[in-house]
Amino acid sequence: MSYDYGPLRTYEITWKSGHVETVQGHQVTFTGGEALGALGGLATATDRDPRVTIHGEIDGHWRLVLSALEADLMTIRDVTDGERITGEGLA
Repeated sequence: MSYDYGPLRTYEITWKSGHVETVQGHQVTFTGGEALGALGGLATATDRDPRVTIHGEIDGHWRLVLSALEADLMTIRDVTDGERITGEGLA
């Protein structure tokens, strides 16, 4: 069975070290640390350090693109469509 995930999205990752990189993927997930409980959406603590993972279908295969400790990252931005700035006085 094959799924259509659409085009890859481009994410800009800024690490706490100051390094900036871009990766492409279809899915960003946050695991460990506090997660929503299955019953009633209660926050529960786990014994795993919080991680961010990005997966994508590349060349027909579902692949892990990035796995990082959440504490090592400053920001993750979806920059697929570029930066859109709106407002008065802008050309």
